[in-house]
Amino acid sequence: MTVYRTLASLSVASTVLFALAPQALADVNADAVFDGLKRQMALQGAQLAAESVELRGGDDIVLSGVSVNAPSGEQAFKIDMILLEDVAEADNGAYVIGRIAAPAFTSENDGYTLAFEGATVEGYYVAGPEETDPIAKAGVYRGVTIGGIAVAKGSAPIFTLDGMTATMSEYKPGGTMEYDVDVKDFTVDFNQIDDPKTRTAMTELGYGTLTGRVTGEGMWDTSTGDASMVQSIVIDEAATLNMDVAVGGYTPELVAALQEMNAQMKDQSDEAVGLAMLGLMQQLQIGNISIELVDDSVTGRALDFVAKQQGTNRANIIAQAKGTLPFALAQLKNPEFAAKVSAAVGAFLDNPGTLKIAASPANPVPVAQIMAAAMTAPQSVIGVLGVTVSANE
Repeated sequence: MTVYRTLASLSVASTVLFALAPQALADVNADAVFDGLKRQMALQGAQLAAESVELRGGDDIVLSGVSVNAPSGEQAFKIDMILLEDVAEADNGAYVIGRIAAPAFTSENDGYTLAFEGATVEGYYVAGPEETDPIAKAGVYRGVTIGGIAVAKGSAPIFTLDGMTATMSEYKPGGTMEYDVDVKDFTVDFNQIDDPKTRTAMTELGYGTLTGRVTGEGMWDTSTGDASMVQSIVIDEAATLNMDVAVGGYTPELVAALQEMNAQMKDQSDEAVGLAMLGLMQQLQIGNISIELVDDSVTGRALDFVAKQQGTNRANIIAQAKGTLPFALAQLKNPEFAAKVSAAVGAFLDNPGTLKIAASPANPVPVAQIMAAAMTAPQSVIGVLGVTVSANE
């Protein structure tokens, strides 16, 4: 579901500036612009509201008391003010916002302080009320920049993030869009968290403080529905997690169906919405999925931590893992695959380098077929997807 949710979120953020020439000489209609923003948020299952909408200077709009609520009506967050700059009218009742700016703020609650350095969105397209292109209706943009974020307990920082950027290429119906995401350095200080068990465990692992970053890039061919994503999560002096995913069937028609689902199920439970989304995701096909762990000392630290808990040493823990793994894998009823997994995991534990699990079917496999196989003959999914496990390659 993680991959599908990631791809579904890309549909509502399908994100690139439309190549439409602004035509603004007269003042823009501030209420019409805000109505367009509300329509686009509704397609994502959220409710946008503002205490006031004010036009300034003919092409700037100030939104005050902005709130975003979940379909249930529960408020997700509120921002005192958002500025829409250089707003220009485009064709068919659409608008192009040159820049959306959310200001920096600081808030305090129950002894915790949140400091946010602000955010901007460049080149945001607000679709007109008669727009039929589901990608354009979702709201496309050129780039996003999120400033630094810091959460502190008293005066001691618990979490800091240097910021995040995301950019996408120009959207043309039937064309291919490319994107990249850069989550800059973040730090988590486990010495400041309230849970004593977690605090103690992370300290004994040698990770009282963790730092890392995330990068990702991908593409989406809107004519064929083929989409791919490559992502790397780096945790310093621990490990790097590399993910590579390619799917088919992610068509504009599927995007439209997801939008319709959000509209029809806005008052339904999360479980009902999840089941509906799962049904729609059956239209996708899996091209390949690979997840690779690149060790940078976390495996050895984890083994030593478990060994200390059990009053033994690393070698004995590895031996126990090697002894029990074949019995656990026997439930798959695939002796050849079980033997390869046992060998790969054993080699990784003996000499932690890389551990990779990959699904590489000869031809894209419909998700519906995978789900059917999982319900009728779970052991067959390994062969259907061409799953392999390897170490230190």
